[in-house]
Amino acid sequence: MRRPGRPVVGLRIAKKLPSSGPGFLTLERFMARNLYAGGAVSEPYRFEVVHRRGVDAVAIFPFFYGDGRRRSLKVLLKVGFRPGLYLRARLPLPVPDRRVYTFMYEAVAGSLEPRDRGDAGVDRRARAELFEETGLRPQSARIVRLGAGFFPSHGQSTEKIHLRAFPVDPSSAGPPPGDGSINEGDSGTFSLEAGRILQLCRRGSIEDPKVEIGVSRLCRRLGYKI
Repeated sequence: MRRPGRPVVGLRIAKKLPSSGPGFLTLERFMARNLYAGGAVSEPYRFEVVHRRGVDAVAIFPFFYGDGRRRSLKVLLKVGFRPGLYLRARLPLPVPDRRVYTFMYEAVAGSLEPRDRGDAGVDRRARAELFEETGLRPQSARIVRLGAGFFPSHGQSTEKIHLRAFPVDPSSAGPPPGDGSINEGDSGTFSLEAGRILQLCRRGSIEDPKVEIGVSRLCRRLGYKI
């Protein structure tokens, strides 16, 4: 299954906005002291932290068997443009990187909303994001929870990523409704065999850690040998 997106070849900055203001992310800066057992207190220090509006996010792994006989597990991924990564080329990178990030291979994913509470809320958001980004609905009521969530950037962000997977029928995909954003509208989808996905992760062709963690766990959960 493949749905091509609209290829992006560059980015023009129309205006730089102030760091404070409305948005999906909130940056907080603090001066703090650590408190220790026995009453001791550390010297003051500064730290910064970023919060999402719904705090956490969910990554979704739609899967199906390419041969229909459980011998070729395929997982659906996304390809799209991430403007922040495109701007890496302007930075003094510690490790030289000649790649220009006009696209990124990544997991189907979405931010939780404040009303998404508990595992049931995460499950509900996963179903909604699956349809919104791929035009697919789960093939059955079955939902696969892929273990505990993880922090992708625990030094700077409070976000935890929860992992879910659904069996899907790729032939049933309709036009994805999207969320109305430019970059989601420009994104596409494609499917690959699970072992091939993990090879591309290790090689650095796929650089979204959600993909390697999620696909590895999915293979173990389904007993799929890679």
